[in-house]
Amino acid sequence: MSEEKNDALVGEVNTDNADNQVWLIKVPKFLSESWQKIGQGEIGQIHIKGGDNISLSYGPDVGQEFQLITTANTLDNQPLKIFSEDKDGALALEGNIGLRCDIKIDVESPQYRDLMKSRHTKYNTKTRMTQVIDESELFTPTLFDANKVKVSTVGITQKKKSTDKKEKLPEDEVLDLIFSAFRAEKHLDLKTLESFTEQPKNHLKTILEKVCILNKRGPYHHLYELKPEFRDKDNSKDEKK
Repeated sequence: MSEEKNDALVGEVNTDNADNQVWLIKVPKFLSESWQKIGQGEIGQIHIKGGDNISLSYGPDVGQEFQLITTANTLDNQPLKIFSEDKDGALALEGNIGLRCDIKIDVESPQYRDLMKSRHTKYNTKTRMTQVIDESELFTPTLFDANKVKVSTVGITQKKKSTDKKEKLPEDEVLDLIFSAFRAEKHLDLKTLESFTEQPKNHLKTILEKVCILNKRGPYHHLYELKPEFRDKDNSKDEKK
């Protein structure tokens, strides 16, 4: 693109690539974080093996191939377009989304199990720090004259509500995460499961009620465990390997 043409596009939208067909792939958070660490360069390869048999391979950090579940983007699905903006603020239409994909994770793969175990360890590691304070820095109470105390206006500000809302995953994906968590530990509390799955509390509790028991007494008070029928099912998968 010439410099003259580029200058003319400032404040306008470049539609040179408007007819391009673009794929929109929804990826899990751990994969997105791995891609961000790479920066510039190749992050993976798409393999089209015929029909809907499409997969995404990735480098050594994740070390596995992901199957893609495709959804055709029709007019009924409210078609989307992709835009880009350069450092000078010039906008460009990069194309239309012709295919939407979701990544299907093999929760039985050794790589994914190792990832879930590391996440479980991370969320259960205490992050509190102990700091030694010098005695000279301690507050020493002193006598004061009440008449010399200055009156000031104190403002109370309300704590800002977090805008980082957790995105709801489909129930089958949340179930995969729940089963993965219980492979590492037989009993887990709600806070750990909420951090592990990164799901909204109410959404997670609804799904937990279907596959878990919440102990209300005994040594595992307030801890979840899988219902027997799901424990047996999960163990049978491991025995077949």
